[in-house]
Amino acid sequence: MRRLRFLPAAIAAALALTAAPLAGAAERRIVTVGPPVTELVHALGDGGSVVGRDTSSHYPPPVNGLPDVGYMRALSAEGVMSLAPTHVLAIQGAGPETTLDQLRALGVTVEVVPETPTLAGLLDKVERVARLLGREAEGRRLADSLNRDLAALAAVAAKSDATSDATSGTKDGAPVVLGVVGGGPGGLMAAGSRSVPAALIAMAGARNALDVERDYVPMSSESVLAAAPDILLVSRSLVDRSGGLDQLLATPQLALTPAAKARRVAVVDGALLMGLGPRTAEAVAELTRVQGTSPQGQP
Repeated sequence: MRRLRFLPAAIAAALALTAAPLAGAAERRIVTVGPPVTELVHALGDGGSVVGRDTSSHYPPPVNGLPDVGYMRALSAEGVMSLAPTHVLAIQGAGPETTLDQLRALGVTVEVVPETPTLAGLLDKVERVARLLGREAEGRRLADSLNRDLAALAAVAAKSDATSDATSGTKDGAPVVLGVVGGGPGGLMAAGSRSVPAALIAMAGARNALDVERDYVPMSSESVLAAAPDILLVSRSLVDRSGGLDQLLATPQLALTPAAKARRVAVVDGALLMGLGPRTAEAVAELTRVQGTSPQGQP
C-alpha cells in the first residue's frame, strides 16, 4: 500500500474553516458524521447526496440503510474512502484528526461543523450547513421554524414557572434539572454547564443542577443529593440499558432525589443529547411537558 501523504497542519486547518459551497448535488457524494449534521443535511433537502453515515446517526430512518463508516471519534480513512466520497461533513469532535487529514490529502473535501451548545450556536450551525449545501433559502426557513418553536416553548415554560411562583409563594419557580448520560463501564455522568443537555435545560426555562464549567462530570450520590434535582433528563437508550425506568430511578445516585421520588423524568432520543439540530425543539418540548406536571406525573 502506498503511504498517505499528509497536508501541513496549517493548510489542513485552513481548509477545514473554508465554508465554500460544496459541488453541485448531482456531482457530490457526502459522508455525514454526527447526528446533528446527518439530520441537518436531510432536513435541508439534500439527503439524496449522502452515501454513508457514522454509527450514531439513525435519523431520519432511511439513513439506517446507508453504509456505516464507524464511530464518529474513531473513523478510519480506509472505511470512509471505500464509499468514494467527494465530501465529508463532520460535527466538531469527530476524528481522529489524523484521519481527517488523510482524507484531505486524498482529495476529499472535509468540513468540520462547530457544536456550540446555545440557541445562537444552533442557528449558526443551520446557516453554515445550508451555505455549504447551497441551500440558503431552506436554511433560513428551518432557522425561522426553530426560532418560532423554541420561542413558543419558552413562553409556555415561563407561564408554568410564574404559576409555580404564585402557588408556592417563591420567587423562582424554575425547576432544577439534572442531565444524566452514560451507564457504561465509566458509570453515570452528570451534565455540566457546557453540555448539550445544559443548553436544552436553559431553552426550557429550567436551571441546570450542576453549575460546573465542564461538559460532563462523574456522578456521585453526594453531589446529586446536594443538587436536589426536580426533574431528570435522560436518553431512551440509557433507560433501556438500565433495564427500564424503575431500575434507573433505583440507581443509588438517583434514588433519593426529589426527581426520582416523584418520577419526574424527561426521556428523549439519545441523539438529541449529542448535539443541537433540527429536532432540538422535540427535547425542549418534552422537558417543558414534564415541568408542567406535578409530582407523580399528574397535571
